[in-house]
Amino acid sequence: MRKAYPLGLLAIKGIGLLRLRKIERAFMPGQAYIPTHAMPTLPFVSGSCLNGSLPVAIVRALARGDITTPEQLRQAYPHALLKIRSLGEGSLREIERVFFPGQRYEPPGNVKIR
Repeated sequence: MRKAYPLGLLAIKGIGLLRLRKIERAFMPGQAYIPTHAMPTLPFVSGSCLNGSLPVAIVRALARGDITTPEQLRQAYPHALLKIRSLGEGSLREIERVFFPGQRYEPPGNVKIR
C-alpha cells in the first residue's frame, strides 16, 4: 500500500479523495496528499436559480422548458411540467418533495404519469 500511495491508490476504481483520507488517517498519520490539479466543480446549469436544490438532470430538463426560477416552477406545476421532455413521475416526485412538501399530484382516473 505504501508503494501505491497516493496515485496508485487513487487509480483504483472506487477510491477517491474521501477514501484516501480515511486510509491516510488509519495507516499514515500526519500525511495528507494534496492534488496538483483543481478538483472539478459541481455540475450546474448556467442561468438557473434551481441549481443545488434539485438534481442536475431535472434542472437541465426544466431549463429546456424555460423554467429557471422557483416562481416559474410553481406556476408550471403540475400540467406544464409533465409536458417537458425527460420529466416523468420520478422527477415530478422529487420536485414535489423539494418545492411542494406534503403535496402529491395524482392524474385523474387511472392515467399513469409517463
